[in-house]
Amino acid sequence: MRADVFAELLFIVAIALAIVSLFIYGLIIKRLLVLIKGKGIWIFPIIASLCLIVLAIFHIYRITFYFPLLSTAGPGDLFDLIVGSLGLARIESYLLLGSGIFALIGGVLYYKASSR
Repeated sequence: MRADVFAELLFIVAIALAIVSLFIYGLIIKRLLVLIKGKGIWIFPIIASLCLIVLAIFHIYRITFYFPLLSTAGPGDLFDLIVGSLGLARIESYLLLGSGIFALIGGVLYYKASSR
């Protein structure tokens, strides 16, 4: 199995842009919380960006380790490699979900704090 290099680079660029935007979002909320005397809400987008960094690390590992092995694997090794690759994909999905949830929590908490 060969990875589509262009699609993988596009995915990594998209994740990098999401990491940067969530980090900037957290810093903006941190500055705005001074105006409404709120605390700690800015950490949620930062945690979301950290989840995306870990996701990118897992994804790069999966692409560089499992995909070359899957293309040359024999019948005896194929099942274990597929299970391992899908296990990492499951972890990536949980990290993406966690990132979205943390970003949403930060936005909702900021909205509630600023609308009082």
